[in-house]
Amino acid sequence: MKRRLRGFDPSRLRDARARAGLSGAEVARRGGIGASTYSQWEQGKADPGIAALARCLAVLQVGVTDVVIVDPNDEHLGDLRVARGLTQGDLAGKVQVSPQHIGALERGHVKLSDAMARKIASALGFEVSRVVASFDRVRNRPSDVLP
Repeated sequence: MKRRLRGFDPSRLRDARARAGLSGAEVARRGGIGASTYSQWEQGKADPGIAALARCLAVLQVGVTDVVIVDPNDEHLGDLRVARGLTQGDLAGKVQVSPQHIGALERGHVKLSDAMARKIASALGFEVSRVVASFDRVRNRPSDVLP
């Protein structure tokens, strides 16, 4: 089962496309995805993967945070990665750990060391305190809240 992309707002994606004056099919073509997939995103019937979304947003000349909105007081560690348009594998490569380790951190299943917090903060361009706070939120979230 694919996880939801926290904070993804299909209406913001539609609006960005309309401002760019492009059809959904054209954005999809340039972004390297199927037109029906893109249409499902705009209709809210499916959530995009971050890599494909980032490619389409580059076509529209907007950033991820223009269509994925998460309150900074509710950010989880994965939200910070998504805000930079990176996959777990992308971030793992930047901080020299496995994608599985990044996933475990994002789910709060392993401890975030000070050294890793600094590496992640540097790789994502956020303050260390923001990385730590987002990790603490996911680590201490209620059991019914997905990371």
